[in-house]
Amino acid sequence: MKNASNYLLKAVLSVTFFTVIDRVLGFLFKIYLSRELGAVSMGVYQVALSIFFLLLTVTTSGIPLIVSKLTAKYELAGNKRASHGTASAALIVGIACAAAVCGVTVALKTPIGKLMASPESMTVLLFMLPGVLFSGIYAAFRGNLWGKQKYTTMSVIEVIEQASRILLTVMLFLIGVNRLKATAVSLSASCAVTAVCCIACYFANKGKMASPKGHIIPLVTSSAPITFVRASNSIVNSVVAIVVPMILVGMGHTNERAMYIFGSSIGMAMPLLYIPITVVGSLAYVMIPTLSSAYSSGNVESTRRQIETALKFSVVVAALFVPAFWALGKPIGQFVYDNADAGRFLSRSAWLLIPVSVENIASSMLNSLDLEKRGFINYMIGSAILFSILAAFCRNFSIDILSAGLGASLTVSSILDIICIKKRTGIKLSFVSPLIVSALLVLPAAFLTKTVFSLMSYMPLLLSISVSAVIGCIFMFVLSLVFGIIDIGIIRRKKNPKKPLKSVAKTA
Repeated sequence: MKNASNYLLKAVLSVTFFTVIDRVLGFLFKIYLSRELGAVSMGVYQVALSIFFLLLTVTTSGIPLIVSKLTAKYELAGNKRASHGTASAALIVGIACAAAVCGVTVALKTPIGKLMASPESMTVLLFMLPGVLFSGIYAAFRGNLWGKQKYTTMSVIEVIEQASRILLTVMLFLIGVNRLKATAVSLSASCAVTAVCCIACYFANKGKMASPKGHIIPLVTSSAPITFVRASNSIVNSVVAIVVPMILVGMGHTNERAMYIFGSSIGMAMPLLYIPITVVGSLAYVMIPTLSSAYSSGNVESTRRQIETALKFSVVVAALFVPAFWALGKPIGQFVYDNADAGRFLSRSAWLLIPVSVENIASSMLNSLDLEKRGFINYMIGSAILFSILAAFCRNFSIDILSAGLGASLTVSSILDIICIKKRTGIKLSFVSPLIVSALLVLPAAFLTKTVFSLMSYMPLLLSISVSAVIGCIFMFVLSLVFGIIDIGIIRRKKNPKKPLKSVAKTA
């Protein structure tokens, strides 16, 4: 047991280390890309990218997970032939799905292109399509390596993918290739690099091609529901990427202006808002396996404690960042992207951090509690609210309406998720009080942050932003300690007396 725990700890630390490297590279690349492309081209690229992610989800999202589960099962039983057969079946299914998706996209390029506010988005998407095919190839081998617990190997491959894309993009920019096309080509090429790396690692770990007979149908039937659920998020993002520029054009904006507004908000500002989710995502990654284990074993006290602590933690982490984004949104946008409009959207949307953070952790919990279908329904209800708000204000639309719609959507989804979790586990809503108090404490913390930044206006912009943001976060942290939002229970586990285990209610 001790060896297993040590192995898990080392694996988590290793994956976390490389994940941080991958995300730092991705964030820096996003800044570089935004500055090189500009807000208009960034909007064009963002529309194409949202469709690309939808195609990618339809093609591969369920395959790696099912292959990893089956591989782990067969490896444990010593059935190498079945393990290799599953990988071969996944390769066939992945290539077939990718080819079908790419074929349909090319066949329907004219009607799809008409839905986009800019014809260039369709051109960019076509240059991305090879990436879908390469992804269909590497999904099979990625799932096999994951099932063999080659966590570090997969994490290193992800870093290689990110680095190769950055390198190729910069090279293409330097030799004068059209920047939108170069960005799309580099995405496809990085997918090819990943496919080659996964194939090489698969055979290096004694993998072989085997007969897929008897493995294809079970693989398809098992992965289809997962693909369907995960595709919902990509579908909503794709619809937003098409609808928002369309509404802006309908209000009288030119296509270029519509793409500028969309690019500066969704393409530039939103990635910055998701930075704190890295911390919450790491918590989910570490917590979900233990939560699933506690729930399956009927350990009700451990299940409830983990859920309550994680929800409170997500609120605290998000609240710490809100004052900095709210008070410093404009200068952050100016410094990072050289775009004040992106900064204004960042400032006005800072409050989204809390519902985004809570929804992220709550939806992950549903997966551990066997409530994936309920999570899908809750997400779709929230999405329906988003589109209802967009429809209601289509004649008087502004990008702030989109922010309000996203906030309402995430809030409703989070509430529904928590209701389902409470019904299943009987948790206490102990995070509600910290949520309310944190919302009130944001005001003085934001005021202090803004004041410090104003006093440092004579200093270099980066230094002014950094110092005022740190002071604001520290002040928010101290206030949270004073008002009892942060206590020793979040920082370290308290020792509880052992209690007899009870069964967790299995009612949805």
